[in-house]
Amino acid sequence: MTGDINRHARPLPAPDLTWERGHTPVAARFGDIYYSRDGGLAESRHVFLTGNELPQAWRHKECFCIVELGFGTGLNFLAAWDLWRRTRTPGSRLHYIAVEGFPLSGAELRECLAPWDEVRALSRALLAAYPEPQRGFHRVFPAVQRGESGEVALTLLYGDAKDMLGQLEARADAWFLDGFAPDKNPDIWSDEVFSQIARLSKDGASAATYSVAGTVRRSLDAAGFDVTRAPGFGAKREMLKARFRGGAAAPYLQPWFAHAPHAASRGHAAIIGAGLSGAHTAAALARRGWRTTIIDRHDGLAAEASGVPRAVMAPRLTAAPAFDGRFYAAAWRYALAMLDGAHAHVGSLQLDGGGDGSRFEEIIASGVLPSAYAAHVDAAEASDIAGLTLKQGGLFFPQGGWQQPREICAALTAQTEMRLGVEATALAHTSGRWRIGDARGHLITEADAVILGNAHGMKRFREAAWLPLEARRGQLTLAPTNARAEALRTVLLYGGYLTPAHHGVHELGATFDMETGTDLRPGDHLRNLDDLSRIAPNLFAPSAGLAGFAAVRCMSPDHLPMVGPLPEHGAYLEDFAGLRHGHPWARYPNARYHSGLYVLTALGARGSVSAPLAAELLACHVTGEPWPVERDISTALHPARFLVRELKRREI
Repeated sequence: MTGDINRHARPLPAPDLTWERGHTPVAARFGDIYYSRDGGLAESRHVFLTGNELPQAWRHKECFCIVELGFGTGLNFLAAWDLWRRTRTPGSRLHYIAVEGFPLSGAELRECLAPWDEVRALSRALLAAYPEPQRGFHRVFPAVQRGESGEVALTLLYGDAKDMLGQLEARADAWFLDGFAPDKNPDIWSDEVFSQIARLSKDGASAATYSVAGTVRRSLDAAGFDVTRAPGFGAKREMLKARFRGGAAAPYLQPWFAHAPHAASRGHAAIIGAGLSGAHTAAALARRGWRTTIIDRHDGLAAEASGVPRAVMAPRLTAAPAFDGRFYAAAWRYALAMLDGAHAHVGSLQLDGGGDGSRFEEIIASGVLPSAYAAHVDAAEASDIAGLTLKQGGLFFPQGGWQQPREICAALTAQTEMRLGVEATALAHTSGRWRIGDARGHLITEADAVILGNAHGMKRFREAAWLPLEARRGQLTLAPTNARAEALRTVLLYGGYLTPAHHGVHELGATFDMETGTDLRPGDHLRNLDDLSRIAPNLFAPSAGLAGFAAVRCMSPDHLPMVGPLPEHGAYLEDFAGLRHGHPWARYPNARYHSGLYVLTALGARGSVSAPLAAELLACHVTGEPWPVERDISTALHPARFLVRELKRREI
């Protein structure tokens, strides 16, 4: 139902771009052109914009979703975006989702879009945001001007159409059916794909295609669309238009992960916690026009674990296509796109602790990241990159480095109302709104939605007390540089980590203990230095009075974040008690949640990488917008996953 997880490890095939005379791009793999010889942009407007009755269909809608089969050169997207910018209702948002199994490279896309002067500014914005082809979901926010960022979300689904659509959670208002001709690329016009189109369509959704093939007409009708012929473009006499009759398609979400009723397209959100979770959530909701208020018991931003002086930027990858490796690869790509220019681009070098390099070779071979994002290097290459002599090779992430989380949090919350030095201790939901109060019974604020992002502090609220959060104390060491250490040019990761000198100081660490407490301990400094000595002996001499930083990380038992709506614990155990006995999931009602209450927590030691994508997913839970990641990744992050596991294991 969701596709073979191992398919996520396969590299993507190329379309084999060639050119006809007249500068018409051709996919040699399919023997078909990308757009009409009579004018690609005019064809896009006639077939897909007029065919879907745009712009009339999106007028007066706060959010409109288009799904395209076959992104190709991106010309259909540019045509839709151009029309959207000229006709949209102020404050509205466009989600454009496109499936592409044979993506063009950035250089090829640039060449294909070069002729279209009319949309030159949009082309530049698309090219700046265009993700390197890699299997999976990729969400970007192309913008011509900085103030437009977030008004248009482009989500590219790289992979087989039936697999990618099978992992998509969205509700489409309009479909652009633009795959290569059915006789040349039958897979994208298969019954399985049309079944997904029906599942993902809103009642009354429209569809348009240049093709009038009998198989397309019959498949649209079987999927629940009323189909009509319309005048075609250029040499094509006819095209097809369709309207979804509606109907309840079987959901792919298990009922214990069912969508929560979303609060509203926009409103007021209270976010408890001023660390990376809270700051990125505030920014993700602000992109959607939400008013946000951050509440935190400390007087400043990032006052606990998020306040590390320098946070390392590097992904956590796995050789097998497991959920954690897939999530962190997606989070890495998203963080780089969203935080471009906001961290020190010195690269990150993850050294091979095992010594044979086979695991890293498997990671590179899996295609979990494209070659521009990760490279396997031997010891000599690693030494040259680092500026230090190293005995082992590893994985080099050229876009890696380090960031200063407090500066990131300040930038993300520039437009957010701050209630710092105030501790929220009480939640009450009345008349569709949340009231947040302090220990003295004073009202702090009211909100349409509440996001708990305050790590272990959220367990003081009875609604979240059951969450299985774990504490891991970490202490890092700040060591003055020296003649040998100042040669370091990149971040080293070796179990611990070491940053290049910044203002004459290196950061190394960090301990990872099942303890609490934020006092600095000389013994932990010695442990950090000892761990470093295994890959760089005697780089720093132990000395008294070393500075450092200690905090308690918030973790989950499976080391993945918790992102999503908060289940009603008692109702959940009652509704899904049959899981203890292995009853079929179709017998269960949809999960019940605390209305408008969400969590984003358990970022652990990777918050700088995971927080941006986790916050984007959380914002989509709040607003009901299309999810930015595959459904199986989203459910792997869902807070209810622990209740499901415990019920199935008969532990509760």
